[in-house]
Amino acid sequence: MRDLKARYVGSSMGFFWSVIFPLINLCVFTFVFRIILKTRWSDEQGALEVALVMLAGIIVWTAFAESVSRCTNCLVDNSNLLQKVVFPAAVFPAYITTSAILNMCIGLPIVLGAVVWFGYLSEPTAALERQNEYEAVGEAFEPVKDEEGRVTLTWPRVFVSLERAWRMPTTFKLAYGGTATRGVDYLAPHDEVVLPAGSARLYIPVIPLRDALNDEGPETIEISVTDSGGRELLPGKDAVSITLTESALPAEAIAQDIGAREATGVYKSADSARNHPLSLGPSLVMLPVLLGLLALYTVGLSSFLAAFNLYWRDTYHLVGVLLTAWMFATPIFYPDHMVPEGMRWMLLINPMHWFVEMFKQVTLFGVWPSAGYLGPFAVVSAITFFVGMRFFKRHEPSFPDLL
Repeated sequence: MRDLKARYVGSSMGFFWSVIFPLINLCVFTFVFRIILKTRWSDEQGALEVALVMLAGIIVWTAFAESVSRCTNCLVDNSNLLQKVVFPAAVFPAYITTSAILNMCIGLPIVLGAVVWFGYLSEPTAALERQNEYEAVGEAFEPVKDEEGRVTLTWPRVFVSLERAWRMPTTFKLAYGGTATRGVDYLAPHDEVVLPAGSARLYIPVIPLRDALNDEGPETIEISVTDSGGRELLPGKDAVSITLTESALPAEAIAQDIGAREATGVYKSADSARNHPLSLGPSLVMLPVLLGLLALYTVGLSSFLAAFNLYWRDTYHLVGVLLTAWMFATPIFYPDHMVPEGMRWMLLINPMHWFVEMFKQVTLFGVWPSAGYLGPFAVVSAITFFVGMRFFKRHEPSFPDLL
């Protein structure tokens, strides 16, 4: 309690700074990674959800980095106690870590409150979008080319998208207009589409037919959502326009392909199986267990560094640099699937990656922590605590002389 109060002594806002600091960091990193570098997270997670995922990682890393950094130099900072009185030195890493985790828990309600708002109370807006004609969505949607390699017919890729995945199925009604005639110039088999729960994009098939009149010239199709359950479309995206041109493809070839393209379907990307809509669930009961394991791991690592720092005082400065590198090697500001295959070994040996992923699963998506992360992290935490405390206790009698 003394340490928590000492953080903001003389401050008019007090513990409220524990909420402000993560939000300021979130704004900075969101500006850099989302606006400047335009980092793309996935097709199922919109900008707001990505910001929330980053915030969850930021508050965890802030607590961990603060603990390790302060604990590394804690014996030097409290040398007066260790030199003049008999004082249990192991108290320092323990109380600093506990203080940092409790300080993190002050900002945790911001994350959980945002999940409740965006996952249950504030329904996502919808929009229609058209993908580049020449960008294939799987082999079944490759543009048709003639013998000379020229594109003779392309299937427009039209999607109805939510700004973020929603936990409830969503029904959209579609309206078609423009100069092209439905059923003559193109096929649009669906007047209503249903986006399943947990999905963010739905493919709407629009199949151009061979133009029977050669002198018609280019024609247009306009697609819009007329009724989306009261959901408003994003400004400026209330309709998608498609231009059809004549095709040299024989009518028989088109007819053979229509059957395979009539069914609408959820847009599946490599991220679809990994992502979940924002929600809270019974898995929150695992949060104290995860925080306990984090404390165990941090105290063990910090105790080792604190003792080692007395033998080599540059340890404190080196730890500051390594923590920065460690932070960017941990998928906090980017998804783990973006890590190149040749560098994925960094994730396999990074315990904080395991913890951050479990923390997100529990607090953001209502998912039980993955056994593939929980088991290894528990083992590494126990080993780190044992080795760190053993090293600390073995050298504790020498602390007064080293100081």
